[in-house]
Amino acid sequence: MSAVVKQPGAFGRLAGALMAAHDSITRFTFGLSVFAGAYLTLVLAWEVFARYVLEAPTGWGPDTAGVSFAFMTFLATPMLSWKHGHANMSMVVNSLPPSAARFLQTFIYFLAAAVCGLTTWFGWNELLRVYEGHVMMIAVTPIPKWWLMAAIVYGLFSMGLYFLRHGLCVMCSSGRSATLEKVV
Repeated sequence: MSAVVKQPGAFGRLAGALMAAHDSITRFTFGLSVFAGAYLTLVLAWEVFARYVLEAPTGWGPDTAGVSFAFMTFLATPMLSWKHGHANMSMVVNSLPPSAARFLQTFIYFLAAAVCGLTTWFGWNELLRVYEGHVMMIAVTPIPKWWLMAAIVYGLFSMGLYFLRHGLCVMCSSGRSATLEKVV
């Protein structure tokens, strides 16, 4: 007997390429998040040394550390969503019969994608406002606020895409564990 291997159509190839690009961007921004975490640690350590040993605290240390903390958070959240590292209260889903569990899990993923999409839309409008208005963060060190908003919008948008992908995986699976990469 010979196995028939079905080649993906144009949609399947395009979807696979888009998902691979999304995953690559997520890996890159997660690396930036790790760098932001290292920066945060070093700057705060320097600030403690400068304040208590040198008695000469910096003005830029706390300001850039705060921005670094936001970058660390919002550049890492897509990786957490991709790898199912997000908060997940699965007790109810796991206690349901398989078909009901699949329905509820699909609904939850699509709801999460919708919430991320809505907050992305609000964030995008705020990003445009602060960019066009040249709004700076109120601190000792002038830092454009749109940098922070861009990280927030990216994180929410990318998380929304991952929740949508997970929802499609669950919806397209027939009771077995599946990922969208296997379905397409």
